Amino acid sequence: MILPQGKRRFSLTLPIVGFALLDVAGMVAFAVGLAYLTGKEPLFFRNFPSSMGEAILSTLAGLGLMLWAAAQILRETLKQVPPQDSTAQQ
Repeated sequence: MILPQGKRRFSLTLPIVGFALLDVAGMVAFAVGLAYLTGKEPLFFRNFPSSMGEAILSTLAGLGLMLWAAAQILRETLKQVPPQDSTAQQ
C-alpha cells in the first residue's frame, strides 16, 4: 500500500507491546471486579474476588491500569511523530 506523502505508519516497539499487555491485564481486572459486583459470581477465578471490597478494588485498579497504559501507548506513539518544520510549510 502506498501512503500519501508525509504520512507514515507507526512501528510497533517493545514498550508499546508491554503497555498493551498491561492494558489487557487492566481489562481483565476490571471485568473480574465488575462481574462480581453485578452478578456476585467470580468470572475467571474461583476464589477471587471473594468480597465486595475486593471486587471494588479490582474494578478501580483495573480501570486505573487501563487508563495509565493507554496514555503510555499514546505517549510512545507520539514519540515516533517527526517534528514539524514551520519554515517548510511557507
